[in-house]
Amino acid sequence: MPNFSDRLRLLRKSKGLTQEQLGEVVGKTKNNISQYERSARQADDETKKQLAIFFDVSMDYLIGITENPTPISELFDCKDIDKELDRIVEKLENEIGLRFEGKPIDNRTKSIILKTLKHTIELAKDTATYNN
Repeated sequence: MPNFSDRLRLLRKSKGLTQEQLGEVVGKTKNNISQYERSARQADDETKKQLAIFFDVSMDYLIGITENPTPISELFDCKDIDKELDRIVEKLENEIGLRFEGKPIDNRTKSIILKTLKHTIELAKDTATYNN
């Protein structure tokens, strides 16, 4: 699995940046970036954070822990739970051959689940509006 040095080089090249240009973005010299890419020097945590934000990847991806570059904020964005519920409802409305507890569901059961989800969304929206 690629490490920080490999990922940094890959991400920089994917953006078409020189080491000097990337250094300007994070307040480092071309030499610093070169050292990071050669594993001759380790970037401090703040620099890694700036790089992750700039490249819009997770820190885990940047340092080689995971292959998933999606930033944590996109994986676990609780602020948009209403949008996620809307996607679930839309998917349920358009899917065929659905199963519940391992058994195929009929149209009536599917309808009940959809109505329940929609009602739950409306209640949550009402509560959020009331509390704000």
